[in-house]
Amino acid sequence: MEFTKGTLKIPPLNLEDVIESFFRNLTVFEQCHYYFDSYIIDYIMLLHFLINTPEDVEMLFERGIIENWLGNNVEVSNIFNSMFRQIKLVDSNFYCSTLYQKLNEYHSTPWRRQRAVLKQKYFNHPWPSFLEFPDRALLTSISHNFDILKS
Repeated sequence: MEFTKGTLKIPPLNLEDVIESFFRNLTVFEQCHYYFDSYIIDYIMLLHFLINTPEDVEMLFERGIIENWLGNNVEVSNIFNSMFRQIKLVDSNFYCSTLYQKLNEYHSTPWRRQRAVLKQKYFNHPWPSFLEFPDRALLTSISHNFDILKS
């Protein structure tokens, strides 16, 4: 996993029927035998932070990060949202801590935060930007014609 130039690269994950029990068994194994080197728990934790709603699952599916064989996105979001109820994390040796730091620094810039909000609310579908182009062209031509009439 890496974050460079505003792009987060995550290895793909194939989600099948046994994924929840598989993840739970791996986390228990890691907590018992590799308590201070929890790479798998950290990877699952990253996905837990990224997946809050079924729409998040859909976005990760569209970008090729998740291949969902479970059937619906609600089930996937429920799995990742319930995964860390009984898991104790060790803060001192968090594998993804530098990645989280880079993501937070990138997102903490005010204009990036506002850009993300605009993109989520108004430009998450191609129609608003498609309809915006004729509006801008019309306003530009009216403004240009008004300037010609004025002079």
